[in-house]
Amino acid sequence: MSKSVYFPQYGGVNTEQSLVQDLVDEQIHLFGMDLFYIPKTMLIDRSLNDVVLNEFREAHLIEMMLINVEGFGGSGAVAMSKFGLKLSDEITLAVSKRKWSLKPDLMSSTSVPGRPNEGDLIYVPMTKNIYEIKFVEREVPFYQLGKNYIFALTCELLQNADNLFDTGNEDIDDYKKENYVFPVYLKAGGVGNYAIGEQVQQSYTLGGSSVVVTATVAAWNAPTRKLDLTYIDGVLQQNVELEGLDSNSTWEVESFSTIDFDIDNFDNAQNKYYEDKADEILDFSEGNPFGEFGDMGVF
Repeated sequence: MSKSVYFPQYGGVNTEQSLVQDLVDEQIHLFGMDLFYIPKTMLIDRSLNDVVLNEFREAHLIEMMLINVEGFGGSGAVAMSKFGLKLSDEITLAVSKRKWSLKPDLMSSTSVPGRPNEGDLIYVPMTKNIYEIKFVEREVPFYQLGKNYIFALTCELLQNADNLFDTGNEDIDDYKKENYVFPVYLKAGGVGNYAIGEQVQQSYTLGGSSVVVTATVAAWNAPTRKLDLTYIDGVLQQNVELEGLDSNSTWEVESFSTIDFDIDNFDNAQNKYYEDKADEILDFSEGNPFGEFGDMGVF
């Protein structure tokens, strides 16, 4: 006996397909959540054709529905990782194809237009977690009445590294504080206050060549003159002014360290302790061919 012609697997009737899409949209609208879709922009080193930094500068509100409502999928907390405890919680989200097509600003921001992209992020306000899209399934459920109505997004908890968040949403942009942040102490007598997220620049001459170093401000404490920097491109120098490109602030660098870094979830780090103890035993001066020159003074 052949399949019923009233429920075709392909070549369905437009009105019936529209009815199913309406029902799908209504279910997501009633039982879904308002989430933020965050498209990714990659900064690529042209000489090496390598990704230097991922930028996330937009956050678009869109409704999605959680499919695995029983709880997180994936492996959960895996303690057997060679780098320590690894969290790999997964969620599966459904977003309406019709609703997605009504977001032309969102579609134009994605690397591959017309659908969600792998590598882009989803922010869940309820749990305040950010998930990375690992896979986008475009054929589930499989051609009901000859058409697909949702994108199914398999997402994994983001492991943050080399990401810059500047979306305008404070909850999302706060996530960048988990990146490596290097403290820089400035001399008294500077002008202005640095703005969080702005670019700072240091210019000096080395060996007859002009050198420009750039970085991003992660935090600024005016009373202690402590400036936290991240995404540093180049080698900072002491006794050279550091200029804020947006705030026009100008302060001279007094001291800094490449190993005494601050990171929110890394309070027990002992990098500087071991480095100080090693300096008491080993000769790390420039004249030692087996040492490392400038390990405490430059980035």
